[in-house]
Amino acid sequence: MSQHQPIFQTKPEEHLVQIPMNMERGSTTLMNPNRKPNHWPTIVLSTILAIIGQSIAKLLENSYYDKINRSEYNERRQNDGVWTQALLQTVGFPLLILPFIILTAKKHNNPPIASGQSHFKSLAVIYICIGILMSVQGRLSAMGKLEIPFILFTLIAITQLFFTPIFARFINKIKFNRWVVISLVLAVGAGALTFTSTFGGEPDNAEQKYARGIWAALFAAVCFSLLLCNIQNVFDSYIFKRTTTRKPSFASVFEVIIFSSLAATLISMVGLLVAGEQHGLEREMNGFPNGKGAYVMVMVGQAVSWQLYWVGIVGLVFSVSSVLSNVISVVTWPIVSVLVVIFFNFRNFTGEGDDEFDTFKGVALIPAALSVAAYFFRLHKENRDSAY
Repeated sequence: MSQHQPIFQTKPEEHLVQIPMNMERGSTTLMNPNRKPNHWPTIVLSTILAIIGQSIAKLLENSYYDKINRSEYNERRQNDGVWTQALLQTVGFPLLILPFIILTAKKHNNPPIASGQSHFKSLAVIYICIGILMSVQGRLSAMGKLEIPFILFTLIAITQLFFTPIFARFINKIKFNRWVVISLVLAVGAGALTFTSTFGGEPDNAEQKYARGIWAALFAAVCFSLLLCNIQNVFDSYIFKRTTTRKPSFASVFEVIIFSSLAATLISMVGLLVAGEQHGLEREMNGFPNGKGAYVMVMVGQAVSWQLYWVGIVGLVFSVSSVLSNVISVVTWPIVSVLVVIFFNFRNFTGEGDDEFDTFKGVALIPAALSVAAYFFRLHKENRDSAY
């Protein structure tokens, strides 16, 4: 020890090596010293849940719009169900209460809710704000898809990959290295190549309202980016500072989702009732081609799938950053695009349908995989550097 001590004290180049490495780590994911550094099982599990959850939710959403015959809706009923779709994204949060209790019980020395009254009030306000973003984003996204062609909606939705890094830079103080930038560029390419995808609720020419639909899609992208960055801010500024004796558990992920979804669910339910969509739900259930039971299964399936998605997305924010969370969300689009063709409109096999497995859908899977690989490689380097 006595031989090594003078080296660190007298050689300035040793400090010059350490400072850039720490800056690079701090500029990507390890914004808070209490953050669990790149725990691979958590990252992989969260990625899988986000992909599976979003894929199933989108498939069921397509099935829902395909079966209710929106083509028969008049102009007054064009936006029927937008609050319902926003509600489905959050109403399944009670399913997370049991795992939340179990994980909290295992970490009884690190309670999920801070005892300080001011801390609790701050978190309550933040969870309400996140809930508002969740509800508004879900409503605007559903509205945009019903008022503009899906190709245009897809291209506008990709802008979230531009908004998230900007907001993350100012809200979360993140700086980006080349691997994160490469991952973002590839994710943009993967999302853009899904522009040939179809959507079950896509409006016909008479239903298209470009001005309102474009603004709805754009603000939905902004809300989603703000949502992810504010969730990371909750982890970095509040949850990770609760204790200095142990790392925060995954129960924090369930805490954020449950309380934020509670606020979002209440907002969406009020919007649904004010808009009178409850009458439309009864009409849709009675007219569903496969019966009321199938209708309930489609709606419940969406609610459950969205919870899997949120656990994965918020889990990625918890373990890495809002940027990776957004990347995984977007690179799932090519997978959903292929699954929609397979389950609904695979013209090459059936000779029917409005969609087909074209070159763009196949090629989109390549930049999607490379985008994830680039970000994961950055995390691997980060872990390797932190070991020295």
